[in-house]
Amino acid sequence: EFPFRTNQLYTVFFFSLGTLNAMPGQKSLLVLVARSSFIAIALQLFLPYLLPNGPPVHIPLNNRPRPTIDRSNVSLRLASGKVTKIYERLHEGQTPLLIGPETVVLDNRGVIHSMTEDSKLVTLTELQPSESNPQIMTAKVTEVANLGPGRALGGKFDKNGCLYFADVLMGLARICIKKSKQQNAKVELIASSVQLEDGSWSDIVYADDVDIGPKTGHVYFSDASDIRVDRDIRSGKWDIMYASKIEAMRGKMSGRILRFKPETGQVDILATGAAFANGVAVDKDETFILYTSTYEGAVMKYSLSGEKKGQAEKLL
Repeated sequence: EFPFRTNQLYTVFFFSLGTLNAMPGQKSLLVLVARSSFIAIALQLFLPYLLPNGPPVHIPLNNRPRPTIDRSNVSLRLASGKVTKIYERLHEGQTPLLIGPETVVLDNRGVIHSMTEDSKLVTLTELQPSESNPQIMTAKVTEVANLGPGRALGGKFDKNGCLYFADVLMGLARICIKKSKQQNAKVELIASSVQLEDGSWSDIVYADDVDIGPKTGHVYFSDASDIRVDRDIRSGKWDIMYASKIEAMRGKMSGRILRFKPETGQVDILATGAAFANGVAVDKDETFILYTSTYEGAVMKYSLSGEKKGQAEKLL
């Protein structure tokens, strides 16, 4: 439905006719006002359809997220005494490696890994408590591999020691690192698009988080939005927050959850309609997936088996 406003167009039309009978001095001013009004209304009508990511979506007042926050729960605050900050331990003249880490991933030996904003896979080892603050630890940070030109976000190691990771530029990727041959490890592109029911292909635009089913080995991952990530002009780095903010303001809810089956090499879509689909977690029996619909302020549950198999419901 085209959202034209008849009363506004009529107003400009009759106002324009009135300028024909105006005095010469008044006529030029009235023409200017009429033209300005016409341009303003035209922009109001057509501008949303000229925006690169489409027009905004109307969200009814009774359907806007109002998540409740338990401010009395301090278990995740430093004041609780249960939270410790880990910083990179640097020596004089040493260039830091742990820059903009997005997530923490443990390999099968329990070694802490992280992926930085310049797409480096690093390990955090030799943790030592700070002498001045018991809630701070320092760690030796070592670069393990370069993950490519994109921006790696979430990841998960499989049983074979291969890291599946979500990259906002490439999609779902994998790197298999053997202890003795780290320098020879290569990044494999697993999936950059997914086939839809009508046979067409849809790009994986914003791969975000990853988890692996403990029973089947299937890789579950989120495609947060259909808005592509762009580079920050000043820093030259991928600005992952820009697309996120546009998704929030637009309100289209284009996020989805995908699944990769290593045994067949196929990718399918499990759930759609998430407002920036973010974290993904599979339960220990692989009967359901939890994921966040970020700008809806909700945790969603997608059932992999049972009576609700194939259904997504709002859990929190």
